[in-house]
Amino acid sequence: MKTLDHSISRSPAASQTERLLFAISRREQELFLPAFRPDSLGQVAMEWHDPLDAVESWPDALRRFRPTVLVACWSTPLLPEPTPGQPSPRYICHLAGSVRNVVPRWFIERGGIVSNWGNAVCEQVAEQALLLALSALRNAPGWRTYIRDYAPLHASPALVLKTRSLYGRRVGIHGFGRIARALLELLHPFRVDVVVYSEGVPPEYILAHGATPLDTLEELFSQSEVLFECEALTPQTHLSVTRTLLAALPDDAVFVNVGRGLTVDESALEEEAASGRLRVAVDVVHEEPVTESTSLFAIETAILSPHIGGPTSDEHPRCGKFALSNIQRYLSGQPIQARVTLEAFDRST
Repeated sequence: MKTLDHSISRSPAASQTERLLFAISRREQELFLPAFRPDSLGQVAMEWHDPLDAVESWPDALRRFRPTVLVACWSTPLLPEPTPGQPSPRYICHLAGSVRNVVPRWFIERGGIVSNWGNAVCEQVAEQALLLALSALRNAPGWRTYIRDYAPLHASPALVLKTRSLYGRRVGIHGFGRIARALLELLHPFRVDVVVYSEGVPPEYILAHGATPLDTLEELFSQSEVLFECEALTPQTHLSVTRTLLAALPDDAVFVNVGRGLTVDESALEEEAASGRLRVAVDVVHEEPVTESTSLFAIETAILSPHIGGPTSDEHPRCGKFALSNIQRYLSGQPIQARVTLEAFDRST
């Protein structure tokens, strides 16, 4: 771990009390903070700890440096329970989305502040969901086969590929978090009828966003020609999309998953895709990263993207700037944006 010597005009009291530990890998620094200048955060003690290339253990690094602010990302280890006399960080600023691999529940319960990238990538994930749905409706997996085998015969591409339009469809959304609400905005131009089910979300809240709430998952699946799976993974939603629910989708319906793979009975989904009854397009699976051995990869009609919903490569620096602005807000005593509450933590994955 190395100490960076830097300073600009700042309150002496703040400089003596705030200690920033960037516990991120070199690759994460290049992705999120490519143009970071240490002096942009003021005269504060600062260190870098690369979890992937550190001589000092994680608990030892925390005990020695005693950070008040921890900057975390995918490679950051879980924050350990502090030993007697060892202070815990007061603020964990996560550069990415899910914080569960870094932040224990007790940290928030005891008043610790946590933030992540908030809404920064929701629109991009919603964009990926729309792309997957449109690709499935237009039968993108069959395009090469058509060009090779049918185009020379002057066969109608629309008839051979059985292409369909999104306009005017009955669309279902399972989940109603930030991604689902961003997706709802993207769907407006298609004049679709949107129905939603998300356990615990008040019907009035769904209605206020222009969608129709349903009472059960069974209703949602049986009524949806295009179904977007956007629900967070919790003990309650784990494998909640069962074989029975998938079978309730109408023939030739589209099933898109940009939420979490483990919300779905994957073997049942594979069978539906292999039979051709459903058009399946997913960005998430049970075991990631996706490889050639992933079962859905072998099904030619299925669309499988390698968890690239968001952020896109050009958006990582914007997420980093958002995190740095949050750190500056914390240091100056202003409210943190995209704060992860205990309720949000329990619903996250």
